Amino acid sequence: MAAESEGKEQFLVKGLAIPMKRFPHVQEDRSLSQAVKVLKEFTCGDYERMRYSELLVISAEHKLVGRVSIQSILRGLDSNLAQAVQVYQGTPGEFPNLAILWGDSFFNGCNVRFGHNIKEFMSPLPPAVKENESALKALSIMLTQNETVLPVISEDGVTVTGVIRLEEIFNAVAKRCDIDA
Repeated sequence: MAAESEGKEQFLVKGLAIPMKRFPHVQEDRSLSQAVKVLKEFTCGDYERMRYSELLVISAEHKLVGRVSIQSILRGLDSNLAQAVQVYQGTPGEFPNLAILWGDSFFNGCNVRFGHNIKEFMSPLPPAVKENESALKALSIMLTQNETVLPVISEDGVTVTGVIRLEEIFNAVAKRCDIDA
C-alpha cells in the first residue's frame, strides 16, 4: 500500500515542478536587456546551451503577470520580419532572401528595443495549476492547449511557486510505465 500511495504522490504537480528559484523570472519593471541576461544565466553543458526557452514575469507583489518566450522576444525586436511572410507574394522558397534584406533594419531596431520594458514582449499566460493537483491534469492542459510549460501556484492561488514542464511529465510517465529508453 505504501508503494501505491508513493506512486500517486509522485504524480502530483508539486513532485514534478521546478521551483521558482531554479526557473528564470524577472520583475515586470525590468527591461528586455535585463530579462535576456536572466534567461541566459540558465545554461548547461560545455556549449552553454540555454536550459529554458521562456521566463516568467512577476509583479512586485509576487503575482504572475506574464511570460516571455524566445520567440516573443525575437518577434518583438522587429515586427516587420515576422509579418514579411504574409505580405510577400513571391514563391515560398524566396522568402529567406527577403529576410536577409531586413538585416540592417533588424539589428538597428533591436539595439533600441533592448531598452524597452519587458511587458512589451509578453505572451498570454497559460492556465496555472495548483501544487496538489494531479500532473495528469497539467498534462491534459498542455496537450489540449499546445503548451509545454505551466505556472504552478500555491493552494490558496496567491503565490507562484514554480513551473511544470512537459519534459518532467514525460520522464515521470516513462518511469511509471517502466519504459526503458
